[in-house]
Amino acid sequence: MSAKEKRARAKQRRREEAQRQAELSREQERRARRRRAVTMGFAGVAVLVLVAIVTVVVQRLGTPDEGPTPRGAVVGGTALAVGKRSAPVTLTVYEDFRCPACGSFEQRFGPTVDELVDDGSLRVEYHVATIIDAPFRGSGSKVAGNAAACAQDTGKFRPYHARLFGHQPPESEDGFTEERVIELARGVPGLVDADFRSCVRDERYRPWLERVQAEFDDRFDRAGAPTALLDGKVVLGGSDGTLAKSMKTPQALEREVTNRAERS
Repeated sequence: MSAKEKRARAKQRRREEAQRQAELSREQERRARRRRAVTMGFAGVAVLVLVAIVTVVVQRLGTPDEGPTPRGAVVGGTALAVGKRSAPVTLTVYEDFRCPACGSFEQRFGPTVDELVDDGSLRVEYHVATIIDAPFRGSGSKVAGNAAACAQDTGKFRPYHARLFGHQPPESEDGFTEERVIELARGVPGLVDADFRSCVRDERYRPWLERVQAEFDDRFDRAGAPTALLDGKVVLGGSDGTLAKSMKTPQALEREVTNRAERS
């Protein structure tokens, strides 16, 4: 074999070896890509599983227990209604049983509201707020609010609502205890029974009260009570302390409701 042939064969072997090395390198790269793909796939699944677990845990630990809703509650379950569903005018009231301004509102406007409800002109939707407990400490707003919701279950909300406001303790005194609200309930015929007492003592509607207060805060940016709306328009309180002409006196409210009822 000549020297020229030897050089040609050596060159061919080097070329073949280079090709083999290149193919081996490509195969190693393909395997590495497959391993990365599998690893990323498992990692993605693991992340999804972890997210799902965390979501469930957060929902269970972070979401408040919504609890039961009082029987017959309206407006998404946040209000207790008094009056005929067919009444042409609706008064929406946010009030706290421990709130002295709410007590004054009931004392002043309550008799007129009752007359308008009884003659079928007005329906009232009460949202039970619990804003006084925090600044003055205690739990009287929640205890009384829960008891009122318990009374709703037996169809006695209206007379018990009047009884609570009629015996409202001073704002600075946390006077609405469980014993006191049960004692006041005895003044409403047919209200106090084993279920009512259990409802009060078990705080059955405490989570519901929290939902009602949250809705009030969200809607009016933490407004004070009482806040009232007539056919959906704020006429008292609200975010800017409204006092409409129709709410300046009970007589003005009666005229406004009567006029609206006649026009309907």
